[in-house]
Amino acid sequence: MTEVNKQRFYKKLAVTGLAVTLVGAGTLGLQSLHFTGEPMVSSAATETYTATANLNIRSGPSTSNAIIATVKQGTQLTVVGQAASGWLKVSYQGKTGYVSSQYVKKSVSSTTKTYVTTANLNIRSGPSTSSTIVVTVKQGTQLTSTEQAANGWLKVSYQGKTGYVSTQYVKESTDSSEPAPAPAASVYVATANLNVRTTASTSGAVMATLKAGTQLDVTAKAANGWLKITYQGKVGYVSGQYVRALAGMKVVSNPESIQVVVNKQNKLPENYVPKDLVYTTIPFTFKEQTEKKKMRSEAAAAIAQLFAGAKKQGVTLLGVSAYRSHATQSTLFSSYVQRDGYDKAATYSALPGTSEHETGLGIDVTKGDGTCAAQDCFGGTKEATWLDAHAAEYGFIIRYPKGKDAVTGYKYEPWHLRYVGKPVAQAIKSKGITLEEYYGIK
Repeated sequence: MTEVNKQRFYKKLAVTGLAVTLVGAGTLGLQSLHFTGEPMVSSAATETYTATANLNIRSGPSTSNAIIATVKQGTQLTVVGQAASGWLKVSYQGKTGYVSSQYVKKSVSSTTKTYVTTANLNIRSGPSTSSTIVVTVKQGTQLTSTEQAANGWLKVSYQGKTGYVSTQYVKESTDSSEPAPAPAASVYVATANLNVRTTASTSGAVMATLKAGTQLDVTAKAANGWLKITYQGKVGYVSGQYVRALAGMKVVSNPESIQVVVNKQNKLPENYVPKDLVYTTIPFTFKEQTEKKKMRSEAAAAIAQLFAGAKKQGVTLLGVSAYRSHATQSTLFSSYVQRDGYDKAATYSALPGTSEHETGLGIDVTKGDGTCAAQDCFGGTKEATWLDAHAAEYGFIIRYPKGKDAVTGYKYEPWHLRYVGKPVAQAIKSKGITLEEYYGIK
């Protein structure tokens, strides 16, 4: 066989993947042919490709080869060579293998661009809604992107984190006159009933009127003491005179936990609703079957046992108010602000999203005759004394004890019970501390 024919034959072997058995030296005149098990790969400059689907990396350029790793859609792979039949030799996390070129595309670098989110938006670990959420950003947030991903997704950078967002909910930022970003604060709140206007002036048309206590998505400072906000997907402006930044407010990560701490610094996720609300079986001061008779299932069973235990010892109790929806808490807090002003209302009523009643784990109770409901006169009664001594036996604590205003943020409420489970309740009772002190948080 001539040298030219040898090369053609070798190439054919590499392309077809045929196995050759050498039965004797010189059988085919191929004494110099050496097989290492490594498919022939043409050299290529190192390039970066992106997986356009979840993809198997195999030990050779064929679906019959073993899988050495599986990568998610959007994963970047370093291609080190071209293989046969449309396969690529790649390097990934220190491993070398092969992928079908049908499911990858060359990563095209581009200049860094800034995008603005047009809605509250999840940044995900890969370019798909099935990928995990890395972080959630508010409408109006600026994101930096240097790369287009597959299927209408962008690879973005935000506060040192990298992830992917759908291009459906971002737009390229081209307006250099955009207001400066708002100062860092987790939550802004309206301290009075407040008009949202189309421009940063009282001459702007009123888009909506918000209740006192409404939380605002402030995206920027505008001129003359006005703030730019987003409300129900629309951009508007409110006077900063009636808005307060609640610095340090955090959203709890475990709202479904029986031991969740909700207070002036820790709020529930927006529009949170407990999943296992049920009607309690205890008597209330009213007959109607409203949401105020609901609690989470475990807490509802425990409060029934507490009422029964009290009854056996000659103490009769009635429920006053258990679960409150976010909308109910908003209306209630707003009414208190209208009556007493924001600062005073905040000493005895919770901002929407920060009320324990919204967790489905809190309940206000009173005496069997219905008097002193949620009033100071309940303190010192035999019912209040019994609760203080025995509530922990059933998994409840007096959530806002006497002398702990500086810790809990609220004045003494002997009528407000919070379910935390027996072990935690008994530990808190034995130490004479609050839920905040038990977990060492504010």
